[in-house]
Amino acid sequence: MNRPAPDDPAVPAKALAASRAPVPPTPASPAPVASSPTTQALIDRPLLPVLLMLSGPVLVEHTLHMFVGLTDTYIASHLPNITAPATAAVGTIAYFLWFLGIIVGAVAAGSTALIARARGARHRSLANSVTGQSMAAGAILGLVMAGGLYLFAEPIVAVTQLHGQARDLALAYLRLLAWAVPLNTLMLIANACLRGHGDTLTPAFAMVVVDGLNIALSLGLGFGLWGLPNLGFEGIAIGTVAAYGVGGLIQVCVLLAGRKGLRLYLHRLRPHWHTLRRILRVGIPAGVEGALAFAAQFCVLVIINHSDPSNVQPAAHINAIRIEGISFMAGFAVAVACATMVGQALGARRPDRARRAAYLAFAVGGGFMTLAGVGFILFARTLAGWLSPDPHIVDLTAACLRIAGAVQAPFAASAIFGFALRGAGDTLAVMVLNLISQYGVRLVGVAIVGWWLGLGIVAVWAVLCLELCTRGLLMWLRFAQGRWATIRV
Repeated sequence: MNRPAPDDPAVPAKALAASRAPVPPTPASPAPVASSPTTQALIDRPLLPVLLMLSGPVLVEHTLHMFVGLTDTYIASHLPNITAPATAAVGTIAYFLWFLGIIVGAVAAGSTALIARARGARHRSLANSVTGQSMAAGAILGLVMAGGLYLFAEPIVAVTQLHGQARDLALAYLRLLAWAVPLNTLMLIANACLRGHGDTLTPAFAMVVVDGLNIALSLGLGFGLWGLPNLGFEGIAIGTVAAYGVGGLIQVCVLLAGRKGLRLYLHRLRPHWHTLRRILRVGIPAGVEGALAFAAQFCVLVIINHSDPSNVQPAAHINAIRIEGISFMAGFAVAVACATMVGQALGARRPDRARRAAYLAFAVGGGFMTLAGVGFILFARTLAGWLSPDPHIVDLTAACLRIAGAVQAPFAASAIFGFALRGAGDTLAVMVLNLISQYGVRLVGVAIVGWWLGLGIVAVWAVLCLELCTRGLLMWLRFAQGRWATIRV
């Protein structure tokens, strides 16, 4: 068998060009690096086993992450005398965690797409170059975000329109969170690099450790279990910060040691502007898209927070999102696997396989989410009662879940076909479609029914679900056109 070529100190310019060209390399171009049997097997094996193999670890990871959110919400909902404020604060901080992930995603999306293409084209040195540039950019980005988060915590929380105790709790949480941002950033980028290389198991293992530690510490410190001090709400924040720090250290060590041919070499941390430009050319549209999408979602949260000083409607909103995550965890796992499969298939110049992978992913992920939606409709109040003892919060949460249950199939389409387009490098189109849907339908609709007419949280959720249907249709139509098959990255 052919042994993989050793990692080169620098990636030849022709090798970089060959990895993005839609035609086979000319004799003047360097020959592709020989692939391992595992690499070739991923390209040649039947689609369903590959989809299940790639999505399984992500599903485990996302399930645990969902339980972290549920655990935090459960602890907040059962803290004496501050049930609604604590739940609203935890949910609002989750939006900031999402925003930090979006900023990191500007690097991570480009890393995943380029490494997947390099793996499909069997250019190992290119994959390692992308890894080094991505981690260097992540280190700088993490430090900048941490400083900004700590220094501007008060005005950031003021924008959320949280009231009273909820505002104070969110402010304390945000300042603690800033300490974990640099290592969390490195963890997210390392995960993106490994997934693009086809290794979803290592990121899943790291996140199992992170989320397990998060759950254990948050429960222990939140309720004073297992001999730990009873810190109440502060325990939730400390558990999150400690877990993210451990996760970042684990993933940096994994890449330094190397995993299935992907390795972080110290000389790869030096700026290589051509590679970095390629990463950002793919990633910046995804980052801009995510930031603008966050702005729309955050405005929805602000409208909900502003409408109810008692924090009951914000708490119900957060609880409904947490429970809906039970459905989305499967769709997200399949979508991540789909992005990798599409990128690798295009790198191997097999667009037909990429197309079939996306439709198979929708059949699997969309089927699960549809079944979960039926469960939301039938057992809405039971599910809502698990998170909160407050009957008012339970009633509102159940009403939102019944609406969400009816739109799980288009929700799956928006995620899976969106990730398929991103895996192909068609991030600009995804950005445009997301903005049309989220600003033209979601934000405008919520502003009318929530802010102007004051119809409450149930009407707001009806608009949110209408927007998911619109977005799912737009993503599918873009994918069906097939232009993604000729995108160069």
